[in-house]
Amino acid sequence: MSGTTSTTIKYRPVKEIALIGLLSAFNIASRIGLQALPNVKPVTSIIILSVILFGLSFAFKVTVVTTVVSNIFLGMGIWTFFQILAWFVICILTEILVDLFHIRENQPHYVLMACFSFVMGYVFGFVVSLDQFVIGGLGLFIPYYVGGLLFDTFHAVGNFFFYLMLAPILYKIFEKDLKKSEQN
Repeated sequence: MSGTTSTTIKYRPVKEIALIGLLSAFNIASRIGLQALPNVKPVTSIIILSVILFGLSFAFKVTVVTTVVSNIFLGMGIWTFFQILAWFVICILTEILVDLFHIRENQPHYVLMACFSFVMGYVFGFVVSLDQFVIGGLGLFIPYYVGGLLFDTFHAVGNFFFYLMLAPILYKIFEKDLKKSEQN
């Protein structure tokens, strides 16, 4: 964290665990329920909003619970590690953005953050594709990554629209807690 005052919402452990469970359950249900739509899920947007509202540690926890539990249903493999890694990278990039532009102190502009979410769809696809580099080197990674760019585009477009839909709702839900955090 930089030297700026942080206004992430802090909860007692029980409430934090419940909120992690709630956001993770929403993510898990969306990954399973929207399985027919390739890569169009609200998970990345929820994780970005988790960083903004609750901080990096909280978002890491949502990421791990979401990925491990949903992959119990969708299938475990080396990609599970790379999915967690990809969302961790997105969490860190979001935290850097938050610190650079003091986003917690000044509610972020929804369209600009939706554009950031859009770009994170491609970041996610790149990091997840690295599993192919581990398995088969550059010769396997390049065609796999290029072949997946259409799906990364689906992910990016989905992120853009999910962020625009979910950010106002989550800010409204946690508005009282945000104001209380800013006063402390």
